[in-house]
Amino acid sequence: MLGVSLSAWREAYEAMGEVQAAITLAAILQRSDQISSAGGYLRSLTDKAREGQFSTWPMVMALLRAKLDVDKKASQARAATQEAGGREGGWEVSDALLKTLKKPKS
Repeated sequence: MLGVSLSAWREAYEAMGEVQAAITLAAILQRSDQISSAGGYLRSLTDKAREGQFSTWPMVMALLRAKLDVDKKASQARAATQEAGGREGGWEVSDALLKTLKKPKS
């Protein structure tokens, strides 16, 4: 579906482990409209993983941040067109999580 070869998957699996490779592939799928070569991107991340310079945590946090930003914009648009306030569905995020998303630790 993404055009990732079996060999690229195997290398990612071996370098990252099953769970991290699956998370990475899921994140690539979520951003497939922004990634021109999913297989090439996976291979690049696999190389970084082999060097100990890759973690799925920033990828997951970036996806969460993007989702929160989209939800916030949609909520603001709804609020602008509705007289009554309130939330219908959507995400609620704790202040502690928002703090961790604002500035990555060095």
